[in-house]
Amino acid sequence: MSLMRTLARVAMGVAVAKGARALTQNARAGKSGTVLDDMLGRRGTTARTGQTGGLGGLLDSLQGRQGGTRRTPPSSGGLSDMLGGLAGAGGLGGLIGGLTGAGTHPRETGHFGQTLQSQIDTTADPQAHIPPEQEGLAAVMLLAMVQAAQADGTLDDTERSRIMEHLDGATAQERAFVEDAMTRRMSAAELAAGVPQGAEAQVYAMALMAIDLDHPAEVDFLRSFADELGLRSDDVNDIHAKAGVVPLYS
Repeated sequence: MSLMRTLARVAMGVAVAKGARALTQNARAGKSGTVLDDMLGRRGTTARTGQTGGLGGLLDSLQGRQGGTRRTPPSSGGLSDMLGGLAGAGGLGGLIGGLTGAGTHPRETGHFGQTLQSQIDTTADPQAHIPPEQEGLAAVMLLAMVQAAQADGTLDDTERSRIMEHLDGATAQERAFVEDAMTRRMSAAELAAGVPQGAEAQVYAMALMAIDLDHPAEVDFLRSFADELGLRSDDVNDIHAKAGVVPLYS
């Protein structure tokens, strides 16, 4: 079971649903595009610079960015406590048990974006080792994407398909994790409590990616989530700009 690979599949499904494939063609033709627009058209790491492109590059550029004071501090027991508390041994906590070490720290999840982009890349090694701390962060990002997708009060067929349509190659456990996540309703505060310190902006970016931002409730969710994470308004608007999304704050 790899939640990093599951996150990559879901991210690809979301990108396709938002028309990223057509925008990728524009990027290849030399036209401008955002980092999310061409995430499906880039290799994970450029040979000349060693830097990660696409979605992975965005996430790594955001690591450690937290400009304010968090209203909801990270869970004292780390990701294990947060996930285990959602559904006990038989649910999300049981599915991920042992993957997330307590007290996840930014230095342990470094280069997360590079790892994720390597799984988005069509040449990804399915046997590649993914550190447990990165698997734990991937789990929180999946939860953030699902909660954002249903921020308007429902998870309609289009949104559900957007999340599930690229999981054909996933294991039964991976599919069960995502399906179970879609039955959960969490507040912004509850979700923020499971985000490791230093990963606030990264998790926010993944939540943003999962929605179209065309409903007042989605705007309210993102504002509450950013507030709970302690992200400054200018940092939030910068994430939106890099993702090619309208700013959250005027």
